[in-house]
Amino acid sequence: MSLRGEIVWDTSEFRRYVAQALPQTIEDSALEALDKAGDDGEARTKQLSPVDTGALQRSVRKEPEAQAKGDEYVVGVTAGGGGVRNPRTGREVDYAAHVEYGTSRSRAQPYLRPGLREAARKVPRYFLEALERRLR
Repeated sequence: MSLRGEIVWDTSEFRRYVAQALPQTIEDSALEALDKAGDDGEARTKQLSPVDTGALQRSVRKEPEAQAKGDEYVVGVTAGGGGVRNPRTGREVDYAAHVEYGTSRSRAQPYLRPGLREAARKVPRYFLEALERRLR
């Protein structure tokens, strides 16, 4: 004679909780991942920026925090401006794009795009780490 028992799990309450909590958990994890990658992007961009007076390097900065824009999450890193002045000219750093892309008189010395590409490759790992921490 056989004997059978069952384990029953009513998932209706769990499903409601997940439907509410998971989107926010994913968004929070994505924003954390982008914020961390933005820090990496700022640091790597500074390392890659050509240095003469150091003003361009000092002008590199990350936006205060990552933002959700529809289905995309964005963090910015800016070079130039920001009140940083070149000590030789006394002018605010206004040549960041000229260094990155080059001009008719000087070759391109990319530093921002390569720095951000390197940081962007880390986003999936940072996201999974943040998500795993939140789901524990």
